[in-house]
Amino acid sequence: MGDIQKIVQTVPANELPEDVRSLFAPGTKVTLTYEGEAPGAGQVPEPEMTPERIKERKDSLMRFWGIAAHKDTSIEEAVQRIRALRDEWD
Repeated sequence: MGDIQKIVQTVPANELPEDVRSLFAPGTKVTLTYEGEAPGAGQVPEPEMTPERIKERKDSLMRFWGIAAHKDTSIEEAVQRIRALRDEWD
C-alpha cells in the first residue's frame, strides 16, 4: 500500500456540480479535500512521446528563447548577478 496523498483546494461554490452547489450560498468559497493513495513509482506511465508531444514541449520552452536579448548580457554577467543575489541570503 502506498502513501496517502492529500490535496486541499479552495474554489467558489459556483464551480461545484449542481447538486452540491445548491447546498451553498452563491459566491461562497468552499474548501475541497481530496485524499487517496498516491501512485507508486512505475504506476503512472509517462505519456508517449509522439511528434506532436515533442513539438508541444519544444514550443513551450522556445517561448523563453531570447526573452532578455535586449539586455545584451553576457553569460559571465548573468552568472555574476545570480551569485550576487544568492549571496544576499548568506
